[in-house]
Amino acid sequence: MLMKYLMLSCFAATRLMEKRLSVQGITFWENMQLKMHLRMCDHCRAFAEQSVTIETAIHRQIESIEADETNSDGEPPVLPEALKKHIMEKLGL
Repeated sequence: MLMKYLMLSCFAATRLMEKRLSVQGITFWENMQLKMHLRMCDHCRAFAEQSVTIETAIHRQIESIEADETNSDGEPPVLPEALKKHIMEKLGL
């Protein structure tokens, strides 16, 4: 009976992974369910690792823009508006 509540579908697990990376985060119980699923599902574990890598890269890019660092051409790096809009839409902002 307990396993029924711990086991998530891959769809539910990916939704929790996205929620975990959002501002709202996930609850203790959701975290336990997600950890259990990730221990058993290679595909979702790979997706989780990729999501963290992408999220980290996005945050680094945004931080470099905010810090007004310069690129190799001596110009501040610029995130194209279309890409910025797409990212913001995907993040629900």
